[in-house]
Amino acid sequence: MTVVRLTPDDAVALQSIRREALLLHPTAFSADPEIESKLTANDWRERLKNRVWFGGKLDGGLCGMAAFSTEASSKTRHTGHLGSMYVRKDARGSGLADELMKAFVEHATLHVEQVVLTVEASNARAIKFYERHGFRTIGRTPRSLLVDGTYYDELQMFRTVSASD
Repeated sequence: MTVVRLTPDDAVALQSIRREALLLHPTAFSADPEIESKLTANDWRERLKNRVWFGGKLDGGLCGMAAFSTEASSKTRHTGHLGSMYVRKDARGSGLADELMKAFVEHATLHVEQVVLTVEASNARAIKFYERHGFRTIGRTPRSLLVDGTYYDELQMFRTVSASD
């Protein structure tokens, strides 16, 4: 098991796992699979140049992902965002998610003071995972997602990552 920072060479593999995640777990991601299906491998190469993505690999294949991002504003640049956290079903329980989170937090600690994420409010497994990694719930957005005619709430979670904490 390895976790690496993905490069433009990983575009096709990332595109594949991301599409899988969006289709299998539509309430776990705010991205629209119909829009993302129109992205080309070159679009994904650009995404990999402009955003930090971590990939978890088992037996050489990409089995997990997590993305780190910040905003351009100097007012909010101290806050990082965790997005696109996903581990394929066959790799769940292997410790890969923990390794992805470890790599994410190590990177975040070098670049920001705190990290935020959103998670669908009924996703108990994900919430427990994030809590185990130091995140705490700070808010709830009702009706944040609309999937197939049903609304879903999202929780906002937060943790500090600065070296002094």
